[in-house]
Amino acid sequence: MTTPAGPPVAVVTGAGGGLGAVTATMLGELGLAVACVDIDEVAAKRTATELGNNGVASAAYGVDITSESAAGSLVDAVHADLGQVSHLVNIAGILRRTHLADTTADSWRQVMDVNVTAPFLLTQAFADDLKAAEYGRVINCASFAGTRGYEYPAYAASKAALINLTSSLMFDFWGTAVTVNAVAPGAMVTPMLDRPAAERMAAKTPTGRILDPDDVAAVIGFLAGRTSRGVNGTTTVIDGGASLLFSYK
Repeated sequence: MTTPAGPPVAVVTGAGGGLGAVTATMLGELGLAVACVDIDEVAAKRTATELGNNGVASAAYGVDITSESAAGSLVDAVHADLGQVSHLVNIAGILRRTHLADTTADSWRQVMDVNVTAPFLLTQAFADDLKAAEYGRVINCASFAGTRGYEYPAYAASKAALINLTSSLMFDFWGTAVTVNAVAPGAMVTPMLDRPAAERMAAKTPTGRILDPDDVAAVIGFLAGRTSRGVNGTTTVIDGGASLLFSYK
C-alpha cells in the first residue's frame, strides 16, 4: 500500500454539524482532504459543499457507522474519491438523558454502539491506511463524563470505555508513526447542549463560559499535526477547569 499523491485524507464522523463540522473545516484549513461522514447524508453533504467552496478536497458519506459492513464499504468509497486515509477523527456520539431506572437495554446498546463500537470498527477498518501513512492519527471525542462519572450512566460508561479504548489501541500501532489520542470536552455549544442549564454551567466554570466547538477543534488540530508525534495514548480534558473543582449539577 502506498501513500496517495494528493493531500493527506482525514475521515471525520459526525461531520454534519456541531463539533464535527467545525473540526472538518479546521482540518481542511490545515491542508487535509476531508471525508465528511454522518448518518444524516444531507448534513454531511452540506459540510462537504462548504469545504469544496473553500477549495478543500472533500466528499460526503451518509453512513451508519455502527455497521461493520458499512465501515468496510466506507473504506472503498473514500479510497475511490479521495485516496488513502491518514487521519481518523471519531466525533459522532449520542447522549440519552436517562437515569438508571429509565434506561432500557436497547437504549444502552445504542449509546454503546455509537460511542464505542463505531470508533473501534472504523479504526479497525482504516488501520492499514493509518499504518501506511507518513504519520497516522486517530483522535477520539470522549467527554469529561468519562473521566469522573455522570448522572446519565450509559453516556458516562460509553465515554469511559472510549477513553480506555484510546489508550489500549496504541498497542496495535506499536512501532509505527500512528498515534491514538482523545479529547474530553465539557459542556459545549452544540446541538447536544442542555441549553436551559447553560447559564448555570457557565457560572460553575472557572473561565466563566462553556466551550465553543472551536476550543475543542483547536486541540484536535494540534493532535492531528506532525508536531504532536510525542503525544500518544492520552486524553485531554477541555472544560475550562470545571471538572477539577465543581459539578455541573
